[in-house]
Amino acid sequence: MQAAELPSLETLALALSRLQADCSASELHGLMSGLLAAGARLNRAALVKSLEAHVDPNQAFDDGLIAGLWQLQLKTLEDLGADELVFQPLLPDDEDDLGQRVVALGDYCRGLLAGFGLGVQGDHPALADEAVRETLQDLANISQVDSVDEADEDSEVAYAELHEFVRLAVIHLFEELAPREEHSHDSPAPTLH
Repeated sequence: MQAAELPSLETLALALSRLQADCSASELHGLMSGLLAAGARLNRAALVKSLEAHVDPNQAFDDGLIAGLWQLQLKTLEDLGADELVFQPLLPDDEDDLGQRVVALGDYCRGLLAGFGLGVQGDHPALADEAVRETLQDLANISQVDSVDEADEDSEVAYAELHEFVRLAVIHLFEELAPREEHSHDSPAPTLH
C-alpha cells in the first residue's frame, strides 16, 4: 500500500472547495496545529470528526483526503517537536500576492486559536503563565488582520515579521503544553506512521 502524500496548500484548498468548506486550507492547518499545540492527539476518526464541522453536511471526506490530512497531522506534530524549529504554517508562498498572504495568516491564526481552545484539557497549568497568555492575545490580534493598505517593501517586512512570530508562537505553545515525552530534546522523537 502506497503512503499518502502530504497535501500542498493548493491541493487542500481545492479539496475544501469541492467539499464546500467554510474554512480555508490555512485555517484548517491552523485548527490542526492548535489542537496539537494544546496537547490533543487525534486518531483518524476523531480527526475527521473535528474537520467535518467545517464542511457541508451532505459532503464526505474521501479516503485520499483523509489519508492526506492524517499525513499532514503527523508531519505537523513531528515538526513541532523537532529541535531545529522547522515547523511552518501552511500559508501561500512569498511569490503570492501580499494581500492573499495576509488573509491566509489571519485565517491560520483563527484556526489555531479555535483548535487550541478545543484541545486544551481542563485548567492546564501553562495557561496561568503570563507569556502563554500574551502569546495567545497576540495571535488573537493577528487573527483580526484581513487586508493590506499598500503592498510595498515596508508591508512585506511587516508580514515577514508577523509570519515568523506566528511560527515561533505555535512552537512555544507546543513546548509549553504538549506532553513532555513528545519533545525531542527530552527523549528520542516518536516514530510516526
